[in-house]
Amino acid sequence: MPPELTSTRSARVTEIRHLHDRRHRAERGAFVVEGPQAVREALGSGIQELFVTEAALSRHGDIVVAAREQGARVVTAADDVLAAMAETRQPQGLLAVCPLIVRALPDVLGTATRAGGGVPLLVVLDRVADPGNAGTIIRSADAMGAGGVVLTAGSVDPHNGKCVRSTAGSIFHLPIATGAEPDEVIAACRAAGIGIVLADAHARDALDDRQDLLRSPAAWVFGSEAHGVDSAWQADAAGVVRIPMTGHAESLNLAAAAAICLYATERARASVRDQGPSDSGRFDA
Repeated sequence: MPPELTSTRSARVTEIRHLHDRRHRAERGAFVVEGPQAVREALGSGIQELFVTEAALSRHGDIVVAAREQGARVVTAADDVLAAMAETRQPQGLLAVCPLIVRALPDVLGTATRAGGGVPLLVVLDRVADPGNAGTIIRSADAMGAGGVVLTAGSVDPHNGKCVRSTAGSIFHLPIATGAEPDEVIAACRAAGIGIVLADAHARDALDDRQDLLRSPAAWVFGSEAHGVDSAWQADAAGVVRIPMTGHAESLNLAAAAAICLYATERARASVRDQGPSDSGRFDA
């Protein structure tokens, strides 16, 4: 059967292309997800439309069936049409339109408080504009058991195509809030008994020296490589630690540093997780 969508100049193609722009995503309430892995992960959150090439239909029929069963509109598209819709050079024959996934800050805090085996872990990205770094940190947060992610005002839109791809599907696993101001997040964390934790190359304490901090309810705050974190975080931090480095590199990439901090946190918590109830269920500043 020939594809239903065959012209790269059709209004539908133009409309999908507009979703690569932040303003249009906000107006439409939807964003684009490309490739079989990300589209498969998106099934759990809901897909509005799925565009698929004939080749991809034969390779990933299970995804198409699942999307159709959820009520998604499935449209077959010519290879060049799907390529015209996509940001990537190789979308692998699948492109989905999904509803925006961001949630309100109280909702994310509530979920984070209930997650983490009773010891909440939240990740805050403060004015992180690079979509690759933001997406990779969201992926690390998901892998290390964080209960939620907050992107402050001035950060990249998590629905940005590169950010979505960098999460490798984790954007659909974690509750994410955007646009919050530091003071707003600090107040919410304080109310929930979650301590603010920062990394600083010049801090006195090394990461592994503060096991007490890592085992307590924590909100790791990571700032942009250019500007660091807002001064409000530093004034309210429960602890500031450094990542020990023995080589010659002057610093670490933001996403790499975040992954190390989150891994150290999970490792510290894993060492006590099976030892029964803990008194570290709340951080009182």
